[in-house]
Parts: sequence; structure tokens; C-alpha cells
Amino acid sequence: MPTYKKVNRVEMFAVSMNVEIALIVFLIYWLVIETLRMKGVLDKYDITAYGPLLMIRSKRIVGFLKKLSKYERFWRIYATVGVPLIFLGMAFMFFLIIFMDYILLTSPPPPSEITSPRNVLLIPGVNQFIPLIWGAIGLLVTLIVHEFSHGILALVERIRVKSVGVLLLLLPIGGFAEPDEEELKKAESSKKIRVFASGITGNFIVAALAFVLFFHFLSYISPAVAVLHDSSGRIEAGTKIVEVNGVKIETPEDFEKAIAKTPLKIKLENGKEIVLNGVVGVEIIGIMKNMPAEGVLKEGMIIVEADGKRVVSTKQLAEILRNKRPGEEITLKVWNGSGYEVKKLVLGGEERALMGVYIRDNVSGIVPSYPYAERILSTLKSIPKMMTNPAGWAFVMAMPITTFNSFSGIYEKIFNGDKEIFYLLNALYWIGWINFYVGLFNCLPAIPLDGGRIFQELLKRISPRAESLSKVTTVIVFVSIALSVIIPNVKV
Repeated sequence: MPTYKKVNRVEMFAVSMNVEIALIVFLIYWLVIETLRMKGVLDKYDITAYGPLLMIRSKRIVGFLKKLSKYERFWRIYATVGVPLIFLGMAFMFFLIIFMDYILLTSPPPPSEITSPRNVLLIPGVNQFIPLIWGAIGLLVTLIVHEFSHGILALVERIRVKSVGVLLLLLPIGGFAEPDEEELKKAESSKKIRVFASGITGNFIVAALAFVLFFHFLSYISPAVAVLHDSSGRIEAGTKIVEVNGVKIETPEDFEKAIAKTPLKIKLENGKEIVLNGVVGVEIIGIMKNMPAEGVLKEGMIIVEADGKRVVSTKQLAEILRNKRPGEEITLKVWNGSGYEVKKLVLGGEERALMGVYIRDNVSGIVPSYPYAERILSTLKSIPKMMTNPAGWAFVMAMPITTFNSFSGIYEKIFNGDKEIFYLLNALYWIGWINFYVGLFNCLPAIPLDGGRIFQELLKRISPRAESLSKVTTVIVFVSIALSVIIPNVKV
């Protein structure tokens, strides 16, 4: 208990220091802004300050957009093609909002990192699931694509663009293309819809391109044979194993062959050598209820043989089970912590044979990283297939929170690959994800989002009460978002 309290104090002190540093940096940033504003520097460069929020405009970029807008036919097709995608996104997001309301009202989730108010914001450094550097790159690309698209389509439709710019609150938090509002109001409905649709279309296209490149470059990395966890504490997580009993280790297959016989003399990438004398096999880390293993096997047991075959990895055990059918018996030799014993159980399942256990590789107290790395790669590579249904869209939206954040820290250490490849993968991942998420969010039928404006324009064609109806959907959307923050964090 004393150790636990000490760790908590250290963690609390670290968090407190981080908050204080962030506050000091923000106050210095604000002070610099106020100084520049009073000296007239901001006005000189057409920058408006609203407290610490900067609205940075650029008329030069408008000139650049005018050159791009010359390809009018292309841009009109570009925006028009995006409209059906936006309606799909609108239907999906509105359904998600209603479903979220149902969950919040019937079984509200407890307070957690996921439901924290700070994590509702898509701001790198504020949202704890978005890494500062890669998230900032992704957000910047997203803002440029979104606002440039609006600006170009406005010019194509002969609507004057006053300026293009970015909103800065220490970090980029938004962007804008500033069209002439009077000209925009007078424009035909179809022209307005194309202008509103262009930003979302641009985000979806860039997201698709970024993910295509991301999936391509995934083939440049492979799972490394490294230590994910060492129960003895002698080996740092992420340290790669380069040799076992004099055998050079380059692939997981090399490692599994080398660990078939103990003791194991392991050489690490840092030159350190360690001798392991413990049991090598598949460790049971959990038992499923109402499954064959319940009452027969126990958590902590290590499976070393299955039907008389040596088992040193979860992959080998899975292969043995693949050749069995539900209802058949399997004989296991297990280490129970003090000795070996034989266990028999009848396999369950319907389509495939199951024991009903949670397992992991255990090499004399060391958990190798490659099974975990292989699962990460397999999940990432399966994303394109997931996108064929709404559940796949929802998975991608939640992926950085629930599944994978970036190839950094321990995630970089458990893969083989050049540093440049990891940098490229991280940038592409966050460019793709933030563009995808911002595009979907903007599909919501709520003013002032692009989806809300498109929805309102279409309602005007079929109902004289278009503005009232769009206000209703706007209230539903933003009240729902507010409830998603308030309900999990309110103490009852």
C-alpha cells in the first residue's frame, strides 16, 4: 500500500506540473498577443484578436485560389459528386446522435477519459488521445483542405471571397473562407449547395487518399521480436531480442523455434544477456464464464502441451484448435505453479472449437510483443473491408481512442522499420482520421455546419417552414452533444 500511495503522489505531482507549465505558456502567448495588438502590429498584418483567439486572414491566398478556380467544370463535378456522400454521412451521423441519446438516457456511462469534456474537442494537446505533433499536422491539413475547397467553389460560382484564414488559440483550432455574405445569399440554391458541400467533399477525398497511402506503407513494417512485459522487471518494455541460445532472431518464427528447449540464453539489442530457466508456454490470463475451461483450468496456469504436441505460443495452440471440432476432447499438459498436471476438457463453440480462455505467450516470465503487434497490423489492414458498413465507420471514428493511436513510444519499438516510415505512417494516419472525422461531423444537419446549411437549402425546395425545421434538427444535434458531455460527468 505505501508504494501505491507514493506512485499516486508522483503522478499527481507530474500532472500538476504539466498543468502549471501549460498555463504559463498560454499566459505568455496571450501577453505577446496583447502587446502586438496595442502596438498595431496585428492590424498591420490583417489579424484580429478576440482575447487569446487570433483570426489570421490572408488575401494573397485568395489570389492563389482564383488561379485554381479556373478549372470550373472540374470543381463543379467535384462538389456535385460529393453531395450524395454527404447525405449518407448525414443519415449515419444523425442516427448515431439518436442512438447515443438512447444510451445516455437508459444506461449512462460512468465518468472516464473517453467522456471527459476535454476529449470532446478535436484539439491536439487538449484532447489526450490526439498526439500534439501528428494531430497538429492532421488538423492543419484538414483546415486547409476544407476552407480552400469552400473558397475555390465560391469563386467558381462567381461569389467574391474576401479572405481566407485560420483561427489560432495557441494551436490551430479552425479555419475559414470569408465569402461575401450578400452575394452568397442571392446565389441560386444549387450554387450554394455546391459551395457548402465542397469542404466536406475535400475532407473525404483527402481522408481516402491518406488512408490508401497509409495502408500501402504498412507493408514496409513488420512485427519485431521484442519484450512487451517482463515479470522480473529486468528488461525494459520494447527492448528487442536479437539472439536466443546462439541463434540469430529476425522473425517470430525464428524465436518460436529457438525457445522450444530451456534454459534460454537471451541476448538483447543493447548487448545485455539474460538466462531464463522458467516454463515456456501459453499462459491463461482469464476464464470465460459458462465455457468448457470453467472449473477445469485456472488463471495463471501455463499450457505446455496440447494433445501431446509441444506448445510454445498462442499461434501454435490456435493451430491445434483449428483442427478440432466443437464437442471433441482435448488433453492439456499445464504448469500450475508448483508442478505439471494433465487436464482434459470437451471443447465448446458452434462453428469452431473453443476452450473459453484468455491467453498470452509466456517465455519464462517474458511476454513477447509480436502476437500483439500482429493483431495491431491485422486490425489496421482490415479497415478498408470494415468501411462497407456503418459499424465500420463507427469503428474508424473511435479507433484512436479504443484501438490504435500512433506508431510512437512502445508501438514503434515493437515493429521493425525505418524511422522515416513511422513518421510517414503517423502523419498519414492522423491526416486521414481527422479529415474523415471532421467531414462526418460537418455532415450533421445543424446550422452553422455545412450539413445543416445543405439540409436547409433542400428543405426550402419542399417546405415553406424550412428554417423552423432546420432549427429543430440543430437543437437536437447540439443538445445531444451537450448531454454526451454533461450526463457522464454529473454526480447524482
